[in-house]
Amino acid sequence: MIKKSEFIELFLVYGHRSWWKRRKYRKESSEILKKYKHNGWKLRKRIDVKKNQLSVDSRFFRKYFLFRKA
Repeated sequence: MIKKSEFIELFLVYGHRSWWKRRKYRKESSEILKKYKHNGWKLRKRIDVKKNQLSVDSRFFRKYFLFRKA
């Protein structure tokens, strides 16, 4: 019997230079991850995405790799 797994990759904002926006983005990202966890997804890996030095954007991003057994 072959066990099949499903994989998904999420690209979420986890921070900002402003304290109140950082709080807002972390809350939104945690709510999204909680929904996936409730549906049986598990975290496999988390990677910080490096910023482009020429960009004006002050958000910080992470890639989340989730899986679940089918």
